[in-house]
Amino acid sequence: MFIHLAGALSLVCIWSTTALSIKWSVVDYHYSAALFFRFALAFVILLMVAAYRGVKIRPSREAWRAWIAGGGYTVFAMICTYWAAQYVNSGLVAVLYGLNPLLAVILASLLLRQKIQRNEVVGCILALGGLAAIFSEHLHLGAEGIPAFLVILLAVTVNSLGAVRLKVHSQGLDTLLVSTGSIGVCVVASAVVWLAYGIPLPAGVPLRATGAIVYLALVGSVFAMSVYFWLIRECRPTQVALIPMIATVSALWFGYALNNEVLTREVLLGTVLIVAGLGVHQMGVLRSR
Repeated sequence: MFIHLAGALSLVCIWSTTALSIKWSVVDYHYSAALFFRFALAFVILLMVAAYRGVKIRPSREAWRAWIAGGGYTVFAMICTYWAAQYVNSGLVAVLYGLNPLLAVILASLLLRQKIQRNEVVGCILALGGLAAIFSEHLHLGAEGIPAFLVILLAVTVNSLGAVRLKVHSQGLDTLLVSTGSIGVCVVASAVVWLAYGIPLPAGVPLRATGAIVYLALVGSVFAMSVYFWLIRECRPTQVALIPMIATVSALWFGYALNNEVLTREVLLGTVLIVAGLGVHQMGVLRSR
């Protein structure tokens, strides 16, 4: 229980800084190049860690299923999100990704035959209401953003589906094996997209953008994805899907504490609703013990 909580809290901290790092990385790099370099660096590091630990990355039918579920769905969602973020504001992206818990509940019910608990539905609805309240002042979607809006919805759905499928296919497999193979799939897919754009590169080596890519590779991909895949294997998908929602809110509070950003009434109301939603969502877990 404690180790699961520690893993979840570490993901909250990392994902609270991911949006800013992504924004910095695509300022000077084409989004396809930023994605490819992030995944390629992460893949090299994971191979080194696997060699150090003596974990052999051997393809098998079970491993390939987990890699496709972990990497295929992830890279598709990331490509969609990176592309769409060029046309819509970050608030809209955060609100739509807040749909993860609700989609996870529905997909887990359909694919894993998990019964939807009433507290899960009520908790997710409360939390989504909180996210909507927080970003209500920032949701301005013009006609040019409608395709991007639909692409992000597709990305969120695919991301939730990937989490549910990975829950099925990662059982009995080493977390490092799953992470390394999944990132390998991401490297191949993002390389194809980068090649399709003609391998665009910046004129020089922008320090801030490059540093952001290194951070996303080391922390956002290697560490965070390993912890994320492990939590999916060990916990209910609906519980793991709440982590991005918490990270969305914590990012606002980090901005308030570290960057003197203003907390409006909507932000405070949204935070209260999300905390209440999390409490309701976890009631069933506590009653089952």
